[in-house]
Amino acid sequence: MTGDAAYEQDFRLPGTRQAGFKKAMSDAGMAIRPEWQVSADFTIQGAYASARQLLGGSVDRPTAVFAASDEMAIGTILAARDFGLHVPHDLSVIGIDGHELGEVFGLTTIDQDARGQGALAVRRLLDGLDGVGDAEAADTEYPTRFVIRSSTAVPPVDTVPLH
Repeated sequence: MTGDAAYEQDFRLPGTRQAGFKKAMSDAGMAIRPEWQVSADFTIQGAYASARQLLGGSVDRPTAVFAASDEMAIGTILAARDFGLHVPHDLSVIGIDGHELGEVFGLTTIDQDARGQGALAVRRLLDGLDGVGDAEAADTEYPTRFVIRSSTAVPPVDTVPLH
């Protein structure tokens, strides 16, 4: 599940995350099914509506959803419950961000440590204002953390494979 095109104009977030997803799928030798690629805004409500469309009309549904944000993943979990799907037995769900609600929903996530990123950005800005800044430091990757919780599992043997 990716973000709406409107977010691409300002943040380039949906395209960046979708490119990472496509690369990971390609590296794993997995095909991407276009009918399983849905978009929504980066809210629980928007993702809930999109996930209802993804999960509701088909017998041939995915065994996992990788959402472009934790809010979108939570919306997907709520939609799955509406259809009697059990997360993670019937559907694994993973998000990205490290949202505080992730723990409540048992959400597996890629935690970006937004507070740590913000603190680093402020330090770099203040160093730059003091003339201490390093031009190369502006292009530094910030570490992420993969947090495994109860929203993901190996799919049952009798389910349709992802490719």
